[in-house]
Amino acid sequence: MESEKLKIYQNRLLVSDLIIKVLSGKINVSQALSAFPKEKNDINVKCAFDALMHREADEDLRAKVSGYSEIQDEFLFDLAKILKENEKLPQNIIEQYQKYHNENLMGEWDKPLKSILKNFKRMINF
Repeated sequence: MESEKLKIYQNRLLVSDLIIKVLSGKINVSQALSAFPKEKNDINVKCAFDALMHREADEDLRAKVSGYSEIQDEFLFDLAKILKENEKLPQNIIEQYQKYHNENLMGEWDKPLKSILKNFKRMINF
């Protein structure tokens, strides 16, 4: 049980670090997503994965809508901060992601990442 909690904490730290690296321009979204932990049992990590996917998929909105990229990046920064503190994401965030992201894209690394991003973009633009 203790090792399970430690693994969850380590995964959250990793995800927090990946998000911060994307926001600071050290790595791109694709690199971050491919480095995400493959474990699927922490809904907080899954939500962070989906939020980061949105950053990539929303490139048109980020370019066209004034303030969109700042708000999205602030949201991602807040997610990173919560995960770094080993806290759970607020329930309303989890519920929104579960509502729109029933399919779990994490762990489907047998497909190329570009294919996953393409499917994700299609899913949110239906």
